[in-house]
Amino acid sequence: MLFKQASTINDSDFGADVFAQRFMMMLVLKDIAVDISLVDAVKSRQMKKLPALQFLQNDLLEDPAEIETLIEKISPDHPLRIENEEVNHLVFKGPGSGVYHKFCQLTKNADSSTDERLKGVLKEELKALDDFLISERMPGKFLGGENLCLPDCILLPKLLHIKVVAKAFKDFEIPEEFVGIHKYMDAANENQAFTRTSPSEEVIVDAWARAMKVPNPFQRKARKH
Repeated sequence: MLFKQASTINDSDFGADVFAQRFMMMLVLKDIAVDISLVDAVKSRQMKKLPALQFLQNDLLEDPAEIETLIEKISPDHPLRIENEEVNHLVFKGPGSGVYHKFCQLTKNADSSTDERLKGVLKEELKALDDFLISERMPGKFLGGENLCLPDCILLPKLLHIKVVAKAFKDFEIPEEFVGIHKYMDAANENQAFTRTSPSEEVIVDAWARAMKVPNPFQRKARKH
């Protein structure tokens, strides 16, 4: 069973968690059927670290690396980890990792006078990611070639949050000129492993608003109408 955070809007929808979506994408790609338990992270007294995975009689796992390893072991004939060093570096140490950190710095920034500088820093990191995605180093439409792999399961949920949250809170959009990123995300939106596991934009924005203890911009717009 996969225990994951429920939506902050209601208890019946997936919550906005990049780690949980990573694991759910892996399970879909490997065609592994597991029950999903949605947990109210605020009210729950037992589940304090989410997501968590328990398969058959194995111990409950909460460490992301251990969860990834178990999912790979459950279905070893369809490995999602890849040996492409350039792709792995991109996602784990390069701009594929850096974009999310720069995005968090911008989104959580309370000093509006520094927003433009932080937007510039994020744009530079997105440009570095885009450069890879449009280069000959890109294996195909996904980082795994024609099929999604573990690096895709890590990067795509982060890009989804960047696309939705940066626009909602900081009026920052991924520039149209970064065609590699947009083409990559468009391809993901045609893949069920991504679309079936993605929370709605409303859920993502509400989760970030609650985490940062700031007003939900979607609710402000609704009241104006």
